[in-house]
Amino acid sequence: MIAKRILTLSVVMLMLVSLVFVIGCEAEEVEEEAVDIEIVVGSKEYTEQLILGQIAIHALEYHGIPTVDETGLGGTSMVRDALEAGDVDLYWEYTGTALITILGFDEAITDSQECYEVVKETDLEQNQIVWLDYTPFNNTYTIMMRQADADELGIETISDLAEAINEGVEAPEPGTWNLASDHEYTIRDDGYPGLQEMYAFEFEEAFPMDAGIVYDSLKEGDVSVSMGYATDGRIAAYDLVNLEDDKGFHPVYNCAPTLREETLEQLPEIEEILNPIAHALDTESMSAMNMQVDIDGDLPSEVAEEWLLKEGFIE
Repeated sequence: MIAKRILTLSVVMLMLVSLVFVIGCEAEEVEEEAVDIEIVVGSKEYTEQLILGQIAIHALEYHGIPTVDETGLGGTSMVRDALEAGDVDLYWEYTGTALITILGFDEAITDSQECYEVVKETDLEQNQIVWLDYTPFNNTYTIMMRQADADELGIETISDLAEAINEGVEAPEPGTWNLASDHEYTIRDDGYPGLQEMYAFEFEEAFPMDAGIVYDSLKEGDVSVSMGYATDGRIAAYDLVNLEDDKGFHPVYNCAPTLREETLEQLPEIEEILNPIAHALDTESMSAMNMQVDIDGDLPSEVAEEWLLKEGFIE
């Protein structure tokens, strides 16, 4: 009888322990479900930035981190201000842009690693903004001409272009030495004003326009010269040529995910997710994706997902 009571008591105790364990687990699960952190992913308004934003969104979502899509917000100042204010949690920024435009350095750094280290250290110290690893591709600003025009006039470098303008060489179609430029480049220190100062020449006119139009304007003969971005797929597709920046005016523009320090402290796994992706984004990959959107008409989200699948970052 005593043994039976002891056995019954043991069973009851075991059931109580099991119940406490289950309740504890359920409470733990409820607590984990209550942690609902959404990462607001932003970007600038042009093709490459839209693709990069979608790459981050697909990768984070795949790893169980909910996101809010705020890609295509606007120019650098708008997206960066949103990051600092907490309206955006993450976006991809370029090292050269941060160096000159955001952090206010006076001189360009033309070595990718050096520029990245300066930007990473300074931005964290001054603004508590973290830079994750940077991409191999360097989407620096470029000055472009139509390939046929450059060949005919023997222009290979920006110095050649400056010499032709200063010596009064007749401009190709439309017959004046004018420049198509996006709005940012016309006013940035590492853009149109500084370019003319370093190379000691002046265009007759500059036409600010949306970034996506500059390539078509050059292709169609509306301007004789255009600024652009080195990884843009339309350069090859439209038979354009990048003039060599032989005086090293433009900074390097490798790209990296940026986020506030507090965001990374909340979700440190973001670094493990996005760093390998950044390492895989070389010039060939980025140019091909840009071309898929700008030439083939594919959606940035579709292009981003296809690339992540091909590279094995998602399944």
